[in-house]
Amino acid sequence: MDYMDLKNKLTGMFDAGKLQAAPGEWGFFNETQREIHRVGYATNLTGEIIQRAGEAKVDFLLTHHDSWEFIFGLKESCNRLLEELGIAHAFFHAPLDDAGFGTSSSLAAALGVKNCQKVMPYAEVFFGGVAGDVEPAGFDRFAGKLEQILGEKIRCYQNHEGPVRRVAVAAGGGNMTNEMRIAVENGCDTYVTGEYVLYSQQYAQHVGMNLLVGSHTNTEILGVESMAQRLARGTGLKLVRIPEPNY
Repeated sequence: MDYMDLKNKLTGMFDAGKLQAAPGEWGFFNETQREIHRVGYATNLTGEIIQRAGEAKVDFLLTHHDSWEFIFGLKESCNRLLEELGIAHAFFHAPLDDAGFGTSSSLAAALGVKNCQKVMPYAEVFFGGVAGDVEPAGFDRFAGKLEQILGEKIRCYQNHEGPVRRVAVAAGGGNMTNEMRIAVENGCDTYVTGEYVLYSQQYAQHVGMNLLVGSHTNTEILGVESMAQRLARGTGLKLVRIPEPNY
């Protein structure tokens, strides 16, 4: 697939006005005119992930996160490695969180959450979470389903006596109490996210809302995979999921 056609298809998945409003939340690196045959995808961008992408012989690496500038020196190191290995890179952070096929929406769909509404606004024009309804289920059964989807052990805090009926999903870093408060205001009895701190545990207990916490990486990977699959649809591109630690 021609690189510019790939780029146009990828950016065309998202609201153009929102992309324009938040240019720091997405971007491309090491762009050159070329044919793209293999696309790797992962949640994060680190040197380890780039090396694995090189070993998989991908031409283009698609991630949710860019390398974090506050991990001092990481971004410069990753950019050098991408150039050395000849791999183009794109990331979509807030736009993917916000998308109907994105991080929280994809995890919610896998959990069987229906009637989803976007909640938890951030970065001015985006939403980071969704809230909706599920078929009533016991806490342990619902937690087991989440573990199966994520392929990892999760942290479980049962604070609600009744069955799980209404769920908020904030994939990735949804551990702030102001975000959890929005879930409470939307009538949610259960909150699913990818990070936790002391305050989120205490707040969930205080308001009587179940708290289920997986890893930041694995709660978001379904959205990245959905983006990659949309990109590859009808193109003949080969998709390769790049293994990464479940931070």
